Amino acid sequence: MKKNLKGFYFQQLLKISLNYKLILISTIITSILISFISAYRPKLIQKAIDVHIVYKDFFGLKNVLIWIMTLLFLESIFHFILLYLSNILAQNVIEKIRILLFEKFLHFKNSFFHKTSIGKLVSYSVSDIETITVIFNDGILLVSGDVFRIMMIIIMMYTMHKKLSFIVLFTIPFMYIITRFFQKTLKKMFHEERIHNSRLNSFLQEKIIGMSIIQLFHKEKEEYLKFKSINHRLMSAHFKTIFYFSIFFPIVEIISAATISIVIFYGGYHSIDGYNNINVKPGQIIAFIFFIYLLFRPMRQIADRFNIIQRGIAGIERIFSILNSGETIIDKGNIRIKKLKGHIVFNNVYFSYLDGEMVLKGISFEINPGEKVAIVGSTGSGKSTMTHLISRSYEIKKGNILIDGHHIQDIELKNLRSHIRVVTQDTFLFNDSIMNNITLGDPSISIDKIEKMSKKIGIHSFITSLPHGYKYIVKERGDILSLGEKQLISFLRVQMHPYSMLILDEATSSLNQELEKLIYHATDCITKNKTSIIITHRLSTLENADKILAMNKGYLVEKGTHEELIQLNGYYAGLYKKTFL
Repeated sequence: MKKNLKGFYFQQLLKISLNYKLILISTIITSILISFISAYRPKLIQKAIDVHIVYKDFFGLKNVLIWIMTLLFLESIFHFILLYLSNILAQNVIEKIRILLFEKFLHFKNSFFHKTSIGKLVSYSVSDIETITVIFNDGILLVSGDVFRIMMIIIMMYTMHKKLSFIVLFTIPFMYIITRFFQKTLKKMFHEERIHNSRLNSFLQEKIIGMSIIQLFHKEKEEYLKFKSINHRLMSAHFKTIFYFSIFFPIVEIISAATISIVIFYGGYHSIDGYNNINVKPGQIIAFIFFIYLLFRPMRQIADRFNIIQRGIAGIERIFSILNSGETIIDKGNIRIKKLKGHIVFNNVYFSYLDGEMVLKGISFEINPGEKVAIVGSTGSGKSTMTHLISRSYEIKKGNILIDGHHIQDIELKNLRSHIRVVTQDTFLFNDSIMNNITLGDPSISIDKIEKMSKKIGIHSFITSLPHGYKYIVKERGDILSLGEKQLISFLRVQMHPYSMLILDEATSSLNQELEKLIYHATDCITKNKTSIIITHRLSTLENADKILAMNKGYLVEKGTHEELIQLNGYYAGLYKKTFL
């Protein structure tokens, strides 16, 4: 099955490379020309010795030498063209694969990113794709050229002297056996090497992001020792590869030298004219020495390049397994809603992140257009999960979700999300200016529009207090700002992009009084006249909500207004007393 997958992945790689047919065909033709020229040169050397030198035909010798020099010059030119074209082809192919891979990331389910580390994804997108380059630069195309060269050399040897050619060809099975042995061994080594490399990338990515925690808890020594261990295992994997390479090449040289010795001995023994009706001329012996070098060099290179290709195969398997994965959200929706009213119905909805572990268990409720609905509950009760399902970041396992009377799967995904805006607990800002984080590349949003809206929701003075105001660079993930400051910017970002439904996952418990007032005001502005779903622990939001959904262990245990649920004196009333009183 795995071999079939490899073949399938190679077919996909070939299909991508066929988008650049002209470069591919030019590379193959150049490779064939090089093969013919390099195989024909020993023939000219044999002719120079046995015809022109022996008979002192210096004029003919001069002409043969001119031909040899001309062919050497042409071979150099064609080698340059081959390397240039193969690199051009490789860069075009990996550019295309990078685009396909990133496009795939853009449409993956959130669950994929939760179960796959960022370090691995970065490793796949950068280093694994770079390994594909060697498949073209030092791999398939050059291996094809080497095969052409071997075929041409065998033909030339056979036409020059059959018995000497049989002596040389007798060594090829030994070369094949040795090559296959090292190829299989090195394949395992390369696979191990890539695993350790991926682990190192993942470790570094995670520890750099969490460096503040490591330092605060004085875990520098422990993490240093872990890194040292992972790094050592990677180095050991490299050493194993180097060791097998170091053995392989001397063995090839020994076989090559032994073959030359046998040819010289056999040729010299039968060089007496007419001995046993076998006549070996001096030029033929010299030519066969060249043939052996020319034959064994591509054979050695093929072995070397097969090992290089193994590196590329490891990268291809990982990349194309992602490109062929079913982690994308299937969008079969054909309904486009021009203006979303915001009528939401959950009908007996079940959901699980992992098989057999239900997070939502038979959830049913209705939200009317323009309502402000608050969701409360203990940690892990399924509050955020419900909001993820509305934007189809995840797919439900059972039941139905209706938006304005349409099944959520029937609405075109892009259209659905264009009506929904989300502000999460962990507000993400890009390493860019505040303005670019607000516009997200939309040229129609001017600075005047941003400032006007910023003043309306009450955060203009906060932004202008920062160095360079709206041009202030917030650095990676916006971590230079506090949680509340990032949330204020995300509120402004939401307001600048039209929406009909708002999902607000609040996290304001640790804010100072000034920021909390700003966020209260901003929240009121962005939820006004919009269908709003707010995960909250804020008393003012609960008291002003049109409806409250109380969640506990994946079940919707109560729903109603604040007053109704307090009078019910059930789960919500207990949570309210515990949290607020």
